[in-house]
Amino acid sequence: MAYFRETRNVELSCISHLTTQINANWSGVSVVKSFQDATAAAIPVVCVRLLDTSSRTREIGATTLNHTYNIIIDIFAKSDGQRLDLADFLTDLIKDGWVYYEHGHVPGHPDQLNTTANGRVHFEGLLENRRIDFVETVADQDKYRHIISFLSSRI
Repeated sequence: MAYFRETRNVELSCISHLTTQINANWSGVSVVKSFQDATAAAIPVVCVRLLDTSSRTREIGATTLNHTYNIIIDIFAKSDGQRLDLADFLTDLIKDGWVYYEHGHVPGHPDQLNTTANGRVHFEGLLENRRIDFVETVADQDKYRHIISFLSSRI
């Protein structure tokens, strides 16, 4: 089985963690991977995407890299209260980190993923946690938008 690479696995592990917790605690909230899917779905929607990766060597003279991942969560809520509640809920979920899964396609079934736990993803800190204000009138999808941006790494 061909497993995905670490960056893709970090993103998918985060999506899996948030989807499981949102489904267990909220009703009617969708979790999607791409911004395009978020704007096409009925609100409320939580969009998770890995924006970028920065890397540095583990020690002087080494060629092995430690990666830090910037993950963004976009919230598309139905009301300002729901936006605030979802933002607090999601911040509480990510601060404790989550299980890192290696993902790969099931042989003969490219639409199915096989997952194997192999460590954890560590939360390193929030970069941004705020409402997105638009200066002009916006579509209903964007009225109650929120962004959470944070750094994480695999441990």
